[in-house]
Amino acid sequence: MKKMLYIVCIVAALSGMANASAQTAGAKRGGVCIDPFLKAKSVLQCAHIGNVMIKQIYKKGFRVVQMQDDKNTATYVTLIIEEQ
Repeated sequence: MKKMLYIVCIVAALSGMANASAQTAGAKRGGVCIDPFLKAKSVLQCAHIGNVMIKQIYKKGFRVVQMQDDKNTATYVTLIIEEQ
């Protein structure tokens, strides 16, 4: 659990830095999604767009730019998303 919290904090910090520099360049809105991931129909909690499945991320006009899974349990996934 500590490792997952550590990963989430790092991802959030990196996302914040990337988002800050991207906003100055007129880039798109993005965010982080994290939750247990068992298959394509798993529901993920995303900061900007709420609870969604992977295909709904794309339907809402976002795309996945990075994915990180928990190497210890292989059940939690963190996605970085941005507007298309």
